[in-house]
Amino acid sequence: MKKKIPYTTKKKIYGFLFITPWLLGFLLFFIVPFIQSCLYAFQDLETTEKGMVGTWVGTYNFSYALFRDTDFIVQCANSLKDLITVPLILVYSLCFALLLKKEYPGRTTMRAIAFLPVIIGSGVLMDIMKQDVFSSGVKGAETVYLFSGGGLTGLFSSMGLPMNVIEFVNNIISKIFDLTWRSGVQILLFLAGLHNIPEYVYEAAQLEGANALEQFFKITLPMLTPMILLNVVYSVIDIFSDFGNQIIQMIYNTAFSNVRFGYASALSILYFIMIAVVLIVVYLLMRHFIVRPED
Repeated sequence: MKKKIPYTTKKKIYGFLFITPWLLGFLLFFIVPFIQSCLYAFQDLETTEKGMVGTWVGTYNFSYALFRDTDFIVQCANSLKDLITVPLILVYSLCFALLLKKEYPGRTTMRAIAFLPVIIGSGVLMDIMKQDVFSSGVKGAETVYLFSGGGLTGLFSSMGLPMNVIEFVNNIISKIFDLTWRSGVQILLFLAGLHNIPEYVYEAAQLEGANALEQFFKITLPMLTPMILLNVVYSVIDIFSDFGNQIIQMIYNTAFSNVRFGYASALSILYFIMIAVVLIVVYLLMRHFIVRPED
């Protein structure tokens, strides 16, 4: 008699199959350049007719970045300030996911629209934005003409609205645009988490007399804590890896404009370590609040 595979084992197998393409991509296209960059970080590289020739300088590039290059430290601090937007992204994504979970005409279309920024951001439009057609990368609604001085500001001015009101409205629209642009994946993850919560839990809560607000804070939010952690990690990485990030531009210019490949590699390694430390801190702070199904 053929032995059946347990359901939990099947889930593990399916999960491994889903991440297999990423693992193959990591092994084939990432691990070798990463090791190469680590080696370059300890060298002073020069381009010659025979190719790049490196001179071993030990930890000089790292010490220079940490103790002499003040611009790098300042940019790191500015990048950490950008993490303030993570809670806003989480709240916006969760609210949007709660709306998309409800059944109404056009729900599938709304879900597709919610994910459009991710599709657009990985395609041709993002490459156009990188070439400074709108501005220097995607940093908010102020980079698009519709939300610039010639767009809504001009429209509101023609209506006779005072400048303080115009600036207030523009700031709100800028935040909405930026949050929508960054929240596509997080919305889908929250939506998947909401569909994983059994309906009988809500039915039991209703029988006990719990209202909608109590159900949200006692059932929905605790059951979504694994997805909240996942979305925090994703949002942090997304913010740090954004093309408009000043450190990424600094590393790019150091390597390809100033032709200092060794120093650029050292900056990349230090930036990678900084991101890893932030993610470890996030996990240590949040792990005690994670509610697992077996709990």
